[in-house]
Order: sequence, then C-alpha cells, then structure tokens
Amino acid sequence: MNDLLRDTLAERAAGTEPPPLDLDGIIAAGNHRAARRRTLGILGGAVATAAVAVGGASVLRPRNEQPQPARPGPFTQRRATFALGNEIRYGSEVISVAPHTVTAFVQTDAGFVFLNAENAIHVADRSGVRSLGKSAWQLTADHRGNLVAWVETHNDQGESVVYDVAAGRELVRTPIGNKIPKYASLAYGPEIVAIDGNTAYFGTLDGLYRWDIRTNQREFIAKVSPVAVRTVTSGQLVYQQPLDQAGTGHSLKVGPTLTTGNRTTYSGQQAFLSPNATYLVTQPDDAMMGIQPSWSGLQLFGVTADRGGPLPRPYWDFFFGQWLDDTNFTAAGVRSGTNSDVVDLVTCNASTSACTVVAKEFSKLTFSKEPPRVTPFALPTGRPIIDQGE
Repeated sequence: MNDLLRDTLAERAAGTEPPPLDLDGIIAAGNHRAARRRTLGILGGAVATAAVAVGGASVLRPRNEQPQPARPGPFTQRRATFALGNEIRYGSEVISVAPHTVTAFVQTDAGFVFLNAENAIHVADRSGVRSLGKSAWQLTADHRGNLVAWVETHNDQGESVVYDVAAGRELVRTPIGNKIPKYASLAYGPEIVAIDGNTAYFGTLDGLYRWDIRTNQREFIAKVSPVAVRTVTSGQLVYQQPLDQAGTGHSLKVGPTLTTGNRTTYSGQQAFLSPNATYLVTQPDDAMMGIQPSWSGLQLFGVTADRGGPLPRPYWDFFFGQWLDDTNFTAAGVRSGTNSDVVDLVTCNASTSACTVVAKEFSKLTFSKEPPRVTPFALPTGRPIIDQGE
C-alpha cells in the first residue's frame, strides 16, 4: 500500500518540482496515530472490565475534582467566654438564648450546649437555639470537637449519652452501670467523667468505664465511685487518692492508669488538665467554703512543665473557665478590697502566671435565694457555680 502511493504521486508530479512534502513522515505519523488508537481501545476495555470486576467499589473521579478538606466548625476557635443571664459572650460576640437563663454550658466546635433553670438541655449555634428535650445536672465536652455528653436519670436508672452537635444525633445511649438500688441514698450519682477524642469515660454506680465512641464498645476499668476520676485528657487520668474514699477528697494524682504515672500529688477537687496534659488547674467543689483551707482556692500546677509564681493578688478567689490552648486559660477573678465581690474575666498564662483582664466587672459574686444557690454567671465548664454551704 505504501509503494503504490509513492508510484501514483510520482507519476502525477513528473516534469515538475516535487512539492515539499515529507511523505515518509506523514505515513509514519499516520501509522503512529492508528497504533495509539488501538492501544487506547485496549486500555479502555481493561479499565471498564476492572471497574465491573470490583462491583462498583471504585469510583472514577473527574480529572479536575479533588477531595474537599473538612471545614472547621463555626465555633472552633476558643475565646474568652462566659454566660450572663440569657446571653453567651463569645469573645466580643453576643449570642442570645432568650428566654432561657444559662446556668451551665460547654463549647463545642459546632455550637454551645447549655442547661437552663429547669436543667433542660439546649443547643445555641449560628442558626439559633434548639431544644434537645432532655434533662441533666451537668454537661461534659472535650477541648476540641463536636461531642457533648451527659447522664439522664429515669426513676431507678441513669443513661449515659454522647451527642454529636454537628450531626444532630446521639452516638451512644446506655444504661450500663447505672442501675439504682431500691431505697439507696446516693452520695454521688453517675456522671460523664470526660470525653477524650473518640473515647468517653463514664463514672457509673458500678465503676469507671472507658467507651469507644466509634465502635460503641466498652471496657470496664475499675470498681470506683462515679467521682473517683475527675477528668481525662490526652490519655492522662486525674484521680483521687485514695481511690476508695467516699467523697471528693483533695489529694489528686495524674497518670495513664489508676496505678501508674506522675508521683506528685496535687491538691484540689475539680480538675482541669490542659489539652496536652502539660498543666493542671484545680479548685474546690463548693464556691463558698466558709473558712477556706489553703488548698481550696484555684490552684495552678505544672505536670510536665514549669509554671510561674502565684496568680495576681488583686483577686481573692478565682473560678476556672476553659483552656484556650495548652498554656493559656480563662478564669473569673473575684476582686478584693473596696470592690469586693466584683468579678472580672481574665486570661492567664500558665507558664508565667500573668493575667490580663478581658471583661471588666461583668458580674458580681452573688447567689440565688432558692436552691441550688448558683451565681448569675456561668463559665464553660459544664457545671454551675454552687454555694453548697446553705
């Protein structure tokens, strides 16, 4: 075929100047294109066959389509935050939850979860306020993420619940460990000790459970009271010494298990570990201890790092707020002297103990007349500030 084409063209061009055509190049290019089409046809058939063979397990993605990165939640940033009446002050932003009054709340990346005066649970986010139709005494959340947890009590048993605020659905609901014996007088009811990443720690009446939220599988850790372990962060447990004491004593240890870890003993009752378990803040359970022993105020300790000196003296007491990062935290400082009982919101650096006022005189340290006697303001710890002395 190639020789015939040459002869024909040669006869028609006899006696004239040959045109500047590279016939060999044209023919070679044609052969190359034909071979390439045959190759692509074979490869295309192979890809189609492979796609059928896996039964749709593989999805062919358009050439310009890339996986989209996960979007951060609208409240991922931790700012100096408190609640006063029917408002949550998120830095300079004011979020109204009217007509509800906030008695306790926590922050998640997707929104704030709060308890009102009736202990009903609500979510406040960019779209407004919605009710979860539940009831609890306190809330628990991680330093980061969309999860919040609580315990609901129904007659003779409690149920431990983990809820995804972003997805708007429950991930865990279980009565395990929370059967209340008849005629029992409980010093402490069941509670959610902590959420640490994808793991929840349930302080039940039977003991402490570690719960894998992704697989919904449980692990029994120890036969201890619901409050024996105060919190868990980055795999580090803060637990009381001795473990079997009935109440919330003020000797605490930090470690990866209940028998190993840092040999230092820390003082306090409530405990708040920084996100990387570098620093520990503690404070008493009762907001008004009367004649206070030296350990009862807010205490700041270095667990794996040094810390500075005492917190600023213009304040006679502090109430912990939340960790903004692994070094800085917020607290409500109660002034002393002529401005006694006036409360400022401050941010403090754990490594230097230096504090800066970010919301001056935002409230007073007073308590409601009806029990439980709580302050007019709340901090994002998930529990109200209560005077248990009266």
